[in-house]
Amino acid sequence: MSLPYTSLHTFHLVVRFGSLKQTADHLSLTESAVSHQIKRLESQLGYALFYKNGRQLKATPRGLALAEQLAQPFDHIDHTLLNETPNHSQRLTLYCLPSLLEPWLLPLILTFKETHPELDLIIRYHSSAPEYLDENSLRISSFLPNHASQYKVVPLFTGKTIPVCSPLYLSHANPIDNPASLLEANLLHDHSEHSWQTWFSQFNLTLSAGQKLIYEDFHLLKMATLAGQGVALCPRALIQEELVTGSLITLFPQEGDNTRYYGLEYNPYAQSNLQQLIQYLELSSLNQQPVKQSTPRS
Repeated sequence: MSLPYTSLHTFHLVVRFGSLKQTADHLSLTESAVSHQIKRLESQLGYALFYKNGRQLKATPRGLALAEQLAQPFDHIDHTLLNETPNHSQRLTLYCLPSLLEPWLLPLILTFKETHPELDLIIRYHSSAPEYLDENSLRISSFLPNHASQYKVVPLFTGKTIPVCSPLYLSHANPIDNPASLLEANLLHDHSEHSWQTWFSQFNLTLSAGQKLIYEDFHLLKMATLAGQGVALCPRALIQEELVTGSLITLFPQEGDNTRYYGLEYNPYAQSNLQQLIQYLELSSLNQQPVKQSTPRS
């Protein structure tokens, strides 16, 4: 059997994009032409490569196994060809968590642009990131140690949290003298109550059931905390300015979310300009100074 290189490459792209239409657009073909190549490849191989799951096209187990074998050589070919194309990586796309934009990413991007005016930087919300990251894109996310990824992950800084509140909330709340007294406070939650329950467990305390304020992401949680709605576990690295100015107050020094960290995720064949940006963000994070603030309440 002759090797159907064209059909194999088309199959590789369909798995990568998860879409016949996106593959067709990428190859400047019609969806019908892409579908015909896949059917011809299935006929040559003697087994199905895809199945329909509702409106989604999913690779079969044998299709996934084949795609994994094809991914590295085809990605390497794409990488080599892209490097031969002038101005191939003048546009870089960053998909970032909203909570990291204002306190961390935007100031660094302004400095980077001063030394790289020829580059176009596109900043998008993390939620809009595609499943596949191309050679000119990266994701800025929070991770746990057991995170599995087909991409390279570069840790930036810790995601450890501390219990904080605003002076406004502290002025009218019941006395908060020890960790147990927090059980009676208005506790604010990011996604779920898990982080608070884990924090209380280090004192052998259990979070009681009851009405809770739960926010979709840290950005909303931080705004609610600053507005005096209650006490929140906030990543220390993302509230340094608020701790210095006193708009947020550390209630206790004990930390939560001890294994979480923030980092970059990118294609192993990242273009040289993207690699420069990654190195810059990594070095800038290493140079971050610890926050200076008054002694926490104890």
